[in-house]
Amino acid sequence: MSSADALPVLIGVGQHTHHLTGGEDDFSHNPTTLCVEAGRRALADAGDVDTIKALIDTLVVVRTTLDSVPGAPQPLGRCENPPRTVENLLGLSVERAVYTDVGGETPQALVNEFARETHEGRCKAAMLVGGEATAILRQALRRGSKPDWSFSVDGPMEDRKKDKLLLTDYELKNGLFFPPQSYPLFEHAYRARLGLSHAEYVKRMSRLFAPFSEVASRHPEAQFGEARSAEFLATPSKENYPVADPYLKWHIAQDSVSMGAAVIVTTAGAAKAAGVPEEKLIYLHGHARAEDKDVLERRDLSRSRVLEEVLGRTLEASNLKPDEIAHLDLYSCFPIVVELSAEILGIDPFSRPLTVTGGLPYFGGPGNNYPMHAIVSMAEALRADPGAYGLVLANGGFITKEAAGVYSTAPPQSWAPNDDAALQKRIDAEPSATLLSEDMEGEIRSFTVVHGKEGPQDGYVLVEGGGGRALARFRPGHRATMERVLKMDDPIGRTARVAHENGVNYYVDPEMAEAAMTSIFERELEFVKVEKDGHILTVTMNRPDSMNSLHAAAHRELADVWDAFEADQELWVAVLTGAGERAFSAGNDLKATAQGGDISTPASGFGGLTMRFDREKPIIAAVNGVAMGGGLEIALCCDIVIAEAHAKLALPEVKVGLFAAAGGVQRLSRQIGRKAAMELILTGRHISAERGAELGIVNSVVGSGEGLAAATALAQEICSVSPSAVRASKKVLNGLDALERAEEAMKLSGPVIGDLMKTNDLREGVTAFAEKRAPKWTNS
Repeated sequence: MSSADALPVLIGVGQHTHHLTGGEDDFSHNPTTLCVEAGRRALADAGDVDTIKALIDTLVVVRTTLDSVPGAPQPLGRCENPPRTVENLLGLSVERAVYTDVGGETPQALVNEFARETHEGRCKAAMLVGGEATAILRQALRRGSKPDWSFSVDGPMEDRKKDKLLLTDYELKNGLFFPPQSYPLFEHAYRARLGLSHAEYVKRMSRLFAPFSEVASRHPEAQFGEARSAEFLATPSKENYPVADPYLKWHIAQDSVSMGAAVIVTTAGAAKAAGVPEEKLIYLHGHARAEDKDVLERRDLSRSRVLEEVLGRTLEASNLKPDEIAHLDLYSCFPIVVELSAEILGIDPFSRPLTVTGGLPYFGGPGNNYPMHAIVSMAEALRADPGAYGLVLANGGFITKEAAGVYSTAPPQSWAPNDDAALQKRIDAEPSATLLSEDMEGEIRSFTVVHGKEGPQDGYVLVEGGGGRALARFRPGHRATMERVLKMDDPIGRTARVAHENGVNYYVDPEMAEAAMTSIFERELEFVKVEKDGHILTVTMNRPDSMNSLHAAAHRELADVWDAFEADQELWVAVLTGAGERAFSAGNDLKATAQGGDISTPASGFGGLTMRFDREKPIIAAVNGVAMGGGLEIALCCDIVIAEAHAKLALPEVKVGLFAAAGGVQRLSRQIGRKAAMELILTGRHISAERGAELGIVNSVVGSGEGLAAATALAQEICSVSPSAVRASKKVLNGLDALERAEEAMKLSGPVIGDLMKTNDLREGVTAFAEKRAPKWTNS
C-alpha cells in the first residue's frame, strides 16, 4: 500500500435527532434504534451500502449515559451487548465489537485510535456510533409507559468500562459532584483571573453562548434549535433558572435528547477500492489525546495544562496556525471549556464562530457521544468548503480528558499516529497542589452555591492558605450561609475558616453568626415567630389555623432559623413551641399534600430539624397541645420535652397511608424501646402527655398554658451553667448517636417513602383526610 493509500479517512457520516411528538411513536425509539438509524445514514452517505458493509470489520458503540453512572437504575431495561445488537440490526458482520469507557472525549479519541488501526493495517474499516434517548426515557417515566429497551444479541464484546471515578474521595466528600456542580470551580477561578465581577462574567458567558444558539437554530438536527439572545441567557427567569452559581439553565449542556451519530473510518486506498467518491473523503490531519491530574491537584484552576498540550500538539502536527483553521467545534458543555480553548488558540471568542453544531446547550448534549455529532457536522461543513480545515475539540470529565483532531478534504502530505505518551508524560510531571484535611484559615479562591427548586441547597468554597488548599462544603441545609455567600460583592479573596469534622471539611464564615441572626430578625417571616431574650431563642411555629401543620415554605423558614441559631455564639438554648392553645404541631399539612402542593423538605429535615445530627446547642420542646406525625417527630429530635397536660401525642401516619419517615420510626424505637414503639407506630394510636412521660418521651408534664413558661425556666437554668460544657456534652451525645448509626438508620426511610408515595392507598388516605371521610383501603 502506498503512503497515500494508507492515509486515514472518514468515508461516511450520519446523524439523526428524534423530536418528541408526545405520541406513542416516541417509544419506538431507544439508544439502540438511534444508533442503527445513524449507522444506516453513514452507510448510505459512503456510497454503495453492501460494499461498505463488507468492508467494515470493527463496530464500536459509545457508552450511554445510563451505563456511565455506577449503579444507575435502568427503568426500561438494558441492552446487555450494544455493539453486537447494532451489528445485527444493521446487517453487518464484524470481527471486533467494542463498547467504550466513559468520557465526552470518546468519539474523537476513537477516530484517532482507529485512524492508527486502519493506517497500520490492523483494521480494514471501523464504524463508530452512539445513541442517547434520555428525552424518551423521561417522557416514558412521566407518562407511566414502559417500552422495553432490553433487546440484546449475544456475541463476544470488548467492554472497556474501567469503573474509575473522575472525582476522588476527597473531592466527593467535600462537595464536588456532578459536572454542573463542579465546573463552577474553574469558572470562578477564571473570572477572578480576568478581574471581572460576577455580573460582568454572567454577561460574558451569555455573550459567548448566544452565537452558539444561533448556529443551532440553523442546524436541521439540533434538539433545542431556538436562538436565544445574550440578554435572555444572562437573565434569571422561569425558563432560565439558577442551577449552580454562576450558571443559569441555558449556560450548560442539556442532556434531555434523543440523538444518534455515526462515522466510518478507513484508509484512502480502501475507500477508493470501495468506490467512495473522492469528494466524500475527509482526511484526519493532526490529532492528540491526553488526561490531566485529578481536579484539585491542578495548581492553577483558571488554566488547563491538558488543553494546552492537546491543542498545541494537534496544530503542530497539522502544520497549521489557528487563523488557518476555517471551522471550529470547541466542546461547549460549559462556557469555561470554550473560553480556555479560545485563549490557548489565541482566538478572540467573540470574533468568529466557534461551533458547527450549536453546542451542547442548544444543539443538545448526548452524553459521551456529542463529539460524534460535531465530527459529522464538521465533515458536512468541510465537504461544502473543499480544501478548508476544521478542528474538533472533545472534552471528558472535569476538563480531565481531551482529544482533538484537524480534518480536511485535502490530504496531508504525510501522516503518522501521534505520540500521546509524550504529552501525558509532561502533564504527569507537573507539580501537584497540597490538599488539606484539617482546621485551617485562608482566602477563598473559588466557590459555588447549587440551587434546587426551593433555592440554595448545597455548595462549597475552595480555600487556600497554610501551604495548601482545602475544599470545604456548606453544612447540610444551612441556607442562610449559602444565601450570604451569594449576596457578597465577591466571595473570592475573602477570609474563610475551615472546620474539619469526621473526615469532612466545612466552610465557616467568620462573620456569619451576626449576619445570620440579623437577617432572621430583619426578615418578615410568614410561618414562624422568633424572639431573642438574652441567651435564649424562642421559636414559635405560627400556623394556628391549621394546628401549626407544616408545608414546604414553613419548613424552609424553620431551617433558616435553626441555621441562625447554631451560628450565633450569643444564643445558647432554644425553646420551640406552637402558636395558639390547640397544637404544638399537627405535622405534615395533608391538605396541601392532597391538593398536589409543594411537600418538599430542606436537607435539614422536617421542620428544618429532624436531619440535623451535628447540633451542639440544646432545644427544648414546649408541647402545648397536639403533637401528631411530623409534630411528634420534631419533639422527638428535641433534647428535652415539656408537655402540657392536655397534649396528645401520636404517629398516625399509617391511618392516611404513610409512615413516620422523618425519624419517628427510628427515634421512637430508640427512646422507648422497640416493643412499645411498635404498638404506637403500627396503630397510629394517640397517647396522653402523662403516658408519654411514663414511656420516656416527655420529661415533665405541666398544667395547661404553663408549657412555655416551664420550658423557658428550664432554658434559663441551663444558661446558668457553662455553655462550653453543655456544648461538649452535646458533642459526646452526638458521637453516641453516630456510634449507633442514627444518621444511617434515617437514610432507610428515603427509598421506602418514595415507593409509598406512588401507591393508591396514599392518594386515598390524604384525599379522605382532606374530605373528612373514612378512607377505603385497597392495599395497592
